[in-house]
Amino acid sequence: MTNCSTRPIPLINSPRLDDLEEPVRVQLEDDYTAACREVGGLLVDAGRLREGWQYLRAAGDKAPLQQVLGRAVPNPDNIEELIELALHEGIDVERGFAWLLGHFGTCNAITTLEGIAPQLTPAEVISCATALVRHVDRELRSGLRTHITDQEGTAPAANDTVPQLIANRPWLFQSQASHVDASHLAATVRFARVITHPPLVRLALELCDYGRQLDPTLQYAGDLPFAELYPAHRFFFQASLGEATDEALAFFRQQAENSDPASDGTAAIETLMVLLDRCGAADEAMAVYERLVPEGIRLSPYAPRLVELAAKCGDWQRYEAILCQRDDPVGIALGVLKRSPVS
Repeated sequence: MTNCSTRPIPLINSPRLDDLEEPVRVQLEDDYTAACREVGGLLVDAGRLREGWQYLRAAGDKAPLQQVLGRAVPNPDNIEELIELALHEGIDVERGFAWLLGHFGTCNAITTLEGIAPQLTPAEVISCATALVRHVDRELRSGLRTHITDQEGTAPAANDTVPQLIANRPWLFQSQASHVDASHLAATVRFARVITHPPLVRLALELCDYGRQLDPTLQYAGDLPFAELYPAHRFFFQASLGEATDEALAFFRQQAENSDPASDGTAAIETLMVLLDRCGAADEAMAVYERLVPEGIRLSPYAPRLVELAAKCGDWQRYEAILCQRDDPVGIALGVLKRSPVS
């Protein structure tokens, strides 16, 4: 440490990093990070991606590998390594999940996503759900076109939507027919709840409309408030698009009111809050939180945050009253910061 005025660190029996005095500790941390970044970059440049990541991860630097993954062309020899780095190491989750879907299929991708979703950020889950909805929509339309062509002798237009393909063709659903794996369809619809982009929500709604016509043995039950999987999700997606909002909100209000957070969890309450927020009723979503969410219960990352609801409706007085009642000074301070002008 030539730039430090303190004595050098001994190579043998050296102290722990936390025990070092300033500025030696900071200098050592900076040098360690720089060394990891340099070695990792050299390994990545040499094509040794896994080894390079071990050093870059310690330096907290994804950028070199993100650039390499962005240029990568998957093939049978490298696809598993690319997916491991992009998806499982979190370097480029969206790209990694798309590779997983394309190379290992829908079943593998859904199983993987169900396992890793709790470790992903909401934005990353949304990107995966987006890829999944598009993929399953393509699979479903392909299966429907094949069935229609076999039955009618003429292929429908390649760009026909699911509603166009199933319209006036009830025979498509005879004999327990399904044009995409029924469990894949159900899982895709569940994951689609995190999506807010209207065209993709529309695709999810179309998947629901298809699912509702399947034989009852192929319509799997869901968890509250989506026990009736396709009808309940249809309400949810319609309201997210600004359609049939009164009917949908009435349904999810009843689900939330009848749920017991102690035994059922908060899914029904969160779902109602999400829909109210999407429908522009942030004030009512705050009221639902105040009345139905027990003290000490932490909602999932997908529920609207109370401070964001307050910012949308401007009811900071109610926000502070809720948090005062719950003895949450940190939340109150967060609200003060949120509404304070940036200097």
